[in-house]
Amino acid sequence: MMSLMSRGVGGLLRSLTGINCSQTIRCTNVSSGIFGFQCSPLRCFSKGAAPSDYPKRPLSGYLRYSVEQRPKLHKQYPEAKMMDLTKIIALEWKGLASTEKEPYEAVAKADLKKYREEVKQYREALSPVQLELHREQRRQRLAKRKSVRKKRELTALGRPKRPRSPFNIFMSEHFQDAKGTSSQTKMKSLRDEWERLHNTQKQTYNHLAQDDKIRYENEMKSWEEQMIEIGRGDLIRLNQRKRFKKPRATRASSKTNTAKKGLTGSSHKEGFSGASNPKQHEE
Repeated sequence: MMSLMSRGVGGLLRSLTGINCSQTIRCTNVSSGIFGFQCSPLRCFSKGAAPSDYPKRPLSGYLRYSVEQRPKLHKQYPEAKMMDLTKIIALEWKGLASTEKEPYEAVAKADLKKYREEVKQYREALSPVQLELHREQRRQRLAKRKSVRKKRELTALGRPKRPRSPFNIFMSEHFQDAKGTSSQTKMKSLRDEWERLHNTQKQTYNHLAQDDKIRYENEMKSWEEQMIEIGRGDLIRLNQRKRFKKPRATRASSKTNTAKKGLTGSSHKEGFSGASNPKQHEE
């Protein structure tokens, strides 16, 4: 299976031509052997989020395998994109037998146990104030991570871009010709220039911003209708959710009609029962 997969991988990579790959592998403390790697390709997601002396979470079995295979594939196929290499490594890992995965997962499991002990000792050494500060930092990290995931989800679902302000439109038109060598200096220069503009000169950008706001509202209405169709009503804006709810009068009338039907049905049953027993009326 591995030989077939290797040939398939090789064929895929050989078909990738004209690709300029400028990404590199960033690993530190690489020693011989697959279990000596201390690589940080995925720790960039939490860079600057946790204290520098906080214990580092170890790599999983799959990541250890990925760290071992990626330099080999990158050296063999330097023109391939990192994304393609990642997909190939994932397919290879999926095709490995459980016995072939065991060495990676065993070391990862041992390192995870050691990591948990280090975290426990680290927290025990903290004062109550430091512990509370650490918890607050963790809550902030989780909130930020949740916000990033939310933005990515909305982008994937095609949520329309927010309307631009008059100054944003002005800045986009004049950014290339603005004074300054860096983005910050250019933005400051444009801000000063915007403040010096007369109200009549700003009126054009105000109209453009108003048109962009209308564009945004129209696109949002269409997008929210699509979200309702696919069952994602939780993404509808709070001030717009009433548009997708039935009016109270309609709900009340439907309940009244249902009640009337129930009464009508019961009256028919009573009349039928009375007609079927005429002796009861005589008595």
